Amino acid sequence: MKDKVIKLSKINLNNNLNDKANSNINLDRVDYICLETTNYCNLKCSFCNREEVIDKLEHISIESWAKLLDKIKDEPVKEAKFTGLGEPLLHPKFDVLCKMFKETFPNAFLIVATNCQYKITSKFKNMMKHVDLLYLSIDGYKESYERDRAPAKWSKLMTFFDEFENIDRANCRVTINYVVNPDNVLDIQKVHDKILLKYNLEELRLNIAQDWSTNSNMLNSVGGYSEEKIRYLKENWKENIKGKSQWEFNHCFWPKRALYTTVDGRVLMCALNTDTESFGNIFTDSLDEIRSSKAYNDVREGCSKNKPSDHCKNCSYKELNPILDKLGISSSH
Repeated sequence: MKDKVIKLSKINLNNNLNDKANSNINLDRVDYICLETTNYCNLKCSFCNREEVIDKLEHISIESWAKLLDKIKDEPVKEAKFTGLGEPLLHPKFDVLCKMFKETFPNAFLIVATNCQYKITSKFKNMMKHVDLLYLSIDGYKESYERDRAPAKWSKLMTFFDEFENIDRANCRVTINYVVNPDNVLDIQKVHDKILLKYNLEELRLNIAQDWSTNSNMLNSVGGYSEEKIRYLKENWKENIKGKSQWEFNHCFWPKRALYTTVDGRVLMCALNTDTESFGNIFTDSLDEIRSSKAYNDVREGCSKNKPSDHCKNCSYKELNPILDKLGISSSH
C-alpha cells in the first residue's frame, strides 16, 4: 500500500502539472491552509492511516518552512491549522515555525492540534504566544483513551495537565477535541467533568470518527451506534457535535479556497484524503500551477456539479450525513 501511494505520488507530480487545464480558470484565492510540520508521531491511533501513507520520517527544515511561507505569502489566509499525520509538538523547533508563520500572516487565526503525550518545555510555552486556538486531542477516558490512542498513557496525560495548569496561556484559547466512536460515547461526560471543567478549558468539541482513505468507506456509520447511544448523544451533546448534515459535495471548500501540504511539500486536496497521489509540490511548483492543473480542476469541477471524481467518491465527511441527520445536527450547525 505504502509503495503504491509513493510511486503514484511521484508519477502524478509531473503528469498533473504537464496536463494543464484551461489557463483561464478563475481560481479563488486561498484563505484556509492546513500545513504538516512533521510526520513523526508518538501514537498509533485506531482511526489514523498514518503508517500506510508515510515514507521517510522527517521534520520540515527552517529553510523549507521559509520557502513554503514565501510561496503562499500573497494569499489572503484567514485561518491555518498545523496538524497532519504527525504530532506537531515533536518538531524540535515548533515554536520557531509558529513565530515565522505569524510574522508572515499576523492576522491569520492559527490552530494547533496536539495529543499531549509529552512533557511541557520552553518550546511549548513559547508556542502559546503565537497560537490562537489549541486543540487537545482526548478521545475517551482512562481505558478507552488508552485503547484508541495506543500507546498513549492516561498517567502521562494527567502529568501534562498538572504542568499545563500553571503555565501562561498567553491569550491562547484551549479546547478539547474528542473523536467519538460507539465505544467511547459514555466517557464524554467524564472528560467534560474531570478535565474540561477542572482545568478551565473553553469547549468540548465532538467529532464523529471518520475514515481518511480514498478507496474505503465507513460501512453504515449509524449501524455501530445503539439507539440508546444515539439518543444519549442527541439529548446531551448535540450542541457540541461538529459537522453539517445534508452536506453535498458542492459545499466543500477544499477545492475552492484551501491548501493542504505535507511535510515534504506535496499538495493534497484535503485533510480527509491523505493516501491519495499529490497534485504537485509546493517547493518546486507555483501554487497557481498546481491549482490550475487538470487533475486538480477535475476534482473541483466534480464537486461543484455534485458528481464526485474517484478522488472524492468515498468522502468520509459525506458519509457522516446519516448519523448527523439522526443526531439532529442541522445543516447550519
